[in-house]
Amino acid sequence: MFLLNQVDNTLRLTWQDEIIMDYNFPSDGYRPYWHPLRLPDSPILTMNQPEDHIHHQGMWMAWKMVNNVNFWEQPAPDANPAGYGRIVHQKIQDQSINQNGASFTTENSWIDWLGTKHLSENRTTFVHPPTANNLVIDISFDFQTNDQDVIFDLKRGKPGGGGLFYSGLTIRFDNILTPGKTLDANGQTNTDKIFGNQSRWCGLTGVHPEDNQVYGATIIDASSNLRHPTTWWVRNTKNYGLLHPSPTYYESITLRRDEVLQFKYRVILHRGDINTALVNTISQNY
Repeated sequence: MFLLNQVDNTLRLTWQDEIIMDYNFPSDGYRPYWHPLRLPDSPILTMNQPEDHIHHQGMWMAWKMVNNVNFWEQPAPDANPAGYGRIVHQKIQDQSINQNGASFTTENSWIDWLGTKHLSENRTTFVHPPTANNLVIDISFDFQTNDQDVIFDLKRGKPGGGGLFYSGLTIRFDNILTPGKTLDANGQTNTDKIFGNQSRWCGLTGVHPEDNQVYGATIIDASSNLRHPTTWWVRNTKNYGLLHPSPTYYESITLRRDEVLQFKYRVILHRGDINTALVNTISQNY
């Protein structure tokens, strides 16, 4: 049975008294994020603020550039915050638990260093009851402008190489799972060939030395999403495992004042290698 409790600036989700997810909205206001993430009876699969990228926080939503404001990285302590933005938690709109799962909806404001609000965002997290080997999490993001057009952009570089295409939902895996294995819906296992290419879904797995079992996560891009199937940004090297769909990898998005932009993703945490048949079935109906 699920239990959802707020502890300070964290919504904590437990299953049979075991923590499987914390949704954090820290008082510094830089961004909300999900960490830790785990299956019942599994090690923690995500990493928060690793030394190599302290702005990597478990699973999170951010963007490299929104109206030329950097909502991806953070300024160094005591540094000039000019050019940076914060994704500030406003309130918990709704939370519920029933036989179908646990759900909560929150409201965020995307605010730049001058206090200007560029976006209002509602996000809903729905967690399905876990099975023996899978935990399915549905996440939706609804973006609305604040009386001005908004450009979701990217910092351009060489595709698949040193380019910085950070844009959207992201998972940073615990370093201990790396290097692992990657797989997408096209059957591609070469990370460099997944990087910068389109696919309905993509996943990463690795062996955890705590119990010598394989664990991983797969992200499914909803068929209703803009630019579906999405382009992927993937890293799979020693001490660096990262996975995220990147809808502005090649082209920016302009959100007009009278529009709502929605992105939906299904995240599967799994014990064992990626079950291709299962993921394909889920992705075709999502």
